[in-house]
Amino acid sequence: MYLIMKKIYLSIVSVLMVIGANAQVVFGFDYKDNYQSFTQKDQNSAIVIAMYNYNQDSTLLPYSAILSVKDNSTNPNLTAINGTHFNMSAQQKIEFGIGQLGFRNEVLIKINPVIDNSFWGTKIFQLNLGSLENFTSSNLLFGHQDFTVIIDYDGSKIGVPRVNKSMFTIYPNPSSNNIYVTGVECQSIQVLDLMGKVVLDQNLPSNQVNIETLPAGIYVLNAMSDKGLVTQKIVKQ
Repeated sequence: MYLIMKKIYLSIVSVLMVIGANAQVVFGFDYKDNYQSFTQKDQNSAIVIAMYNYNQDSTLLPYSAILSVKDNSTNPNLTAINGTHFNMSAQQKIEFGIGQLGFRNEVLIKINPVIDNSFWGTKIFQLNLGSLENFTSSNLLFGHQDFTVIIDYDGSKIGVPRVNKSMFTIYPNPSSNNIYVTGVECQSIQVLDLMGKVVLDQNLPSNQVNIETLPAGIYVLNAMSDKGLVTQKIVKQ
C-alpha cells in the first residue's frame, strides 16, 4: 500500500513539475508605446500581436485573447469608424497553439485603411485584448490591454509607407547634439514637438541632424528616405 501511495505521489509531483516547467510567456501588442500610427495609403499597415516565450521551450498550453475593435460607434471620442476609415473584424481570436517554439512568435493583423484624399488630419480607433486564456493581464506586453491606432491623412505624407522600426536605427537617443539614422538613406529630416510643430527642418540628403539648439524635451523625428517615412520619438537632453 505504501508503495502504491508513493507511486501516486510521485506521479502527481511529476505532473506538477511538467505544468510548472511550462513556458513563461508574455502576450500582446508588440509596441512599447500604447499607440501606433499608419499612413492611409499603406495597405500593408498591420498591428503586431506577439508572444514572447522566455523559457524558449515548447509551449504545453494554448495562449489566446479576443481582439476587439473600439471605434466611433462604441465611443464618440474615437473618430475612426470601422468599415468607413478602416476594415477589421469587430472581434477575432488571436491564438498561439500548443508547441510554439522560439523566443518570439507573432501574428500580423492588417487594419486595411480606406483611402480618402479629401480629408486632412488623423482618425483614431482603439483595440482591446480580452478573454485572456492561460495567462493574466500581468503577462500582457508592456501592460497594454488597450491600444490606440492612428490613421494619418496628413497631406505631406499621403501615399508614403512608413518604414518598419526593425529596418532602421536612430542613435544616440537620448542625445544632446547629433543624432544619426542608419539602415536607410535620408533625403530630408524634420523634428517636431509633441504639438506637431516643426522645430527643425533639414531639407538636404544627410543621415545626421544636429539638435543642439533645441530645448531639452521629447520630440518626433520624421525622415523621408529611400525606403519611405522614418518616424520615431527622440529625447533631447
